Amino acid sequence: MSRLAVTMMCLLSGLAAMGLLAPKPAGADNFTFFSNAHRSAPWTGPACDEDAVLRRITAHFDQAEARYWHTGVRMAQITQPRETAFRDWDPKIIATRYCSGTAYLSDGSRYGLVYWLRSEQGFAGVGWGVQFCLVGRDRDYSYAPHCRNLRPL
Repeated sequence: MSRLAVTMMCLLSGLAAMGLLAPKPAGADNFTFFSNAHRSAPWTGPACDEDAVLRRITAHFDQAEARYWHTGVRMAQITQPRETAFRDWDPKIIATRYCSGTAYLSDGSRYGLVYWLRSEQGFAGVGWGVQFCLVGRDRDYSYAPHCRNLRPL
């Protein structure tokens, strides 16, 4: 038997031992490693206007401005935070709350703020996570164009 054949047999037996070659049970297309995919209640993550959410956005903005852009600008205030859409567990595993508001910066400028809150996006998949974008200030076009990638479809 050739080396390649022996290697392939070892690989296939290892995959079979891990259960990766076994037939999938019904409903296995909707799975997650850390929780039950068939949830019985809606996601109860934070609301768009909660202080913890607004503080996290402000801290991340201030940190990014200081570390990468060196402008000295800080986020002064977030006003009118509101939910614009909500997608619960199905059809995706990750529940998403879409939000918007207005951000005022320390240099007096004002920007539209678009952000989302997502389930299971905290450290190691525990808790919630937030991503945000200031419309017109997305310098590296992370969510271009005009923060569209953080808006509901």
